[in-house]
Amino acid sequence: MRKGIQRGLDYTPLFRFLLAKVGCPWNEVHSEAVSRLDKKDPIHWLVAMDYESAEEVIRVGESSYFSGLYVDEKRILRIVNPDIDENTLEPLCKCCTHTFNGIPFTQKYDE
Repeated sequence: MRKGIQRGLDYTPLFRFLLAKVGCPWNEVHSEAVSRLDKKDPIHWLVAMDYESAEEVIRVGESSYFSGLYVDEKRILRIVNPDIDENTLEPLCKCCTHTFNGIPFTQKYDE
């Protein structure tokens, strides 16, 4: 491996932390998350700073999906669409185990 190249970083603990902090003040959540990270970018893979620029579902890797999050007008962390869960999403292939927020999809792949 070459100096300065990072591979295989797993931000799943960060994403689970952010999901657990839904409903909390963003400034506190952000401050705690940044204090534990090597860089800030992965936070904003899930979290948009307003509803208009937020995504409902974020794909990380080939078969891992997470709830999109945003910061509301009162600076509280919120889920973009709380109606989406592992029961509503369909896998894209038969060979992978697709997960949503760490939970396997319940629907089977339909060719």
